[in-house]
Amino acid sequence: MPIHLDISRLDRLVMVVVIGEATGNDFLDLARQFTEADMIHYRKIINITAGVLAMDDAELASVAALLRADPGAPARGPLAFVVDAAGSRAAEKFAELTTDERPVKIFHSLHIARRWLDEISAIQPRR
Repeated sequence: MPIHLDISRLDRLVMVVVIGEATGNDFLDLARQFTEADMIHYRKIINITAGVLAMDDAELASVAALLRADPGAPARGPLAFVVDAAGSRAAEKFAELTTDERPVKIFHSLHIARRWLDEISAIQPRR
């Protein structure tokens, strides 16, 4: 699988690394994992500098729709994409589709993305 997860429940942070080509189905599976594992409110970094999100606009819209499908779900946590110049189109489109739903930003540095998440998010006690 081209998507690898590192989950820190204590920090309420999910690190996602895409290695190779991730398809729309891969990204949908990732979104399902977030909802099923009750991580939708966690802070997330999606690093695609070693891969690419090979998704068209319809697939990106499907993922966005899945994530907003449960009106009783907790608010989604902030999302930071880390991209290289060549791989930013899908990240930019997804950010555009979901920017009104939670903080989302695109970075070219993992360290700056992590700093941004730390600055905008106070870690809340576990539910």
